[in-house]
Amino acid sequence: MWGTYGSFVTVIGRSGMQESTLIFLRFLATALPVLLYLLFRDRSQLRIKRKDWILFAANGLASILFFTSCYTAAIRETKIATAAALLYTSPAMVMLLSAMLFGEKLGVRKVFSILIAILGCALVSGIGPGENALTAKGLALGLGAALGYSLYSIFSRMIQERGYSPFTNVLYTFSIAAAAYFLLSAANGSLSDIPRLPAASLLSVLCGLVTGLMAYLLYTAGLHDMEPSRAAQLATVEPVFAAVLGVLLFDQKLSATEILGIVLVVFAVIFANRSAGKS
Repeated sequence: MWGTYGSFVTVIGRSGMQESTLIFLRFLATALPVLLYLLFRDRSQLRIKRKDWILFAANGLASILFFTSCYTAAIRETKIATAAALLYTSPAMVMLLSAMLFGEKLGVRKVFSILIAILGCALVSGIGPGENALTAKGLALGLGAALGYSLYSIFSRMIQERGYSPFTNVLYTFSIAAAAYFLLSAANGSLSDIPRLPAASLLSVLCGLVTGLMAYLLYTAGLHDMEPSRAAQLATVEPVFAAVLGVLLFDQKLSATEILGIVLVVFAVIFANRSAGKS
């Protein structure tokens, strides 16, 4: 699901919709269905202790808002697969943060699989000289997105350790991020894009349902029974999906090097997770 985000951004960007409006609608479409669900099914999950608000605010602002802003800008600065490849330097960041905060062991299998996945992501991206050469801005945006994404795994693990469900986490994390982007969109006048570009607005909502609501609920639920570094490792298949969609939807070509990168990413995921009891 996350692998479709670059395709959504590319299509919606061609309509002329501003980045802040796209992200606001995406966040709103992520949070609102969860709110409606909890209002009708389990209102107890709406309650948060006052001392825990800081964690949800950090997840919404330091993670989701920062990550999405950097990633969306990176897609427009580079290309879909390159931005996704830079994003997935994040498993290494998650691994180090998890070792420091949660005492995860840095075993040989885990370190080796992450390094192979990073190499595979770089090959999938087609990073190289000439037309694919990275600019300093593109590199900074991609690594910024990786850091923000890494923090989501860390903050979400902390939130779940305090007894909150994936629904509560996604609701408040994305509501805070949506509120921030609403203020930004109102300030720069881009909210007028919503009535002016109805097709792009509907696509932005669909983007939120697919790449926001469903993707983050699944990933956050996965963190309940899995180490953050292992969950982040599994998610490195995103650049593979992003590259394949680039071929199918935008007639982009895959070189032999990029195909090798796909093979390496898939191998790394299988190698890291074939035995959950090994590090």
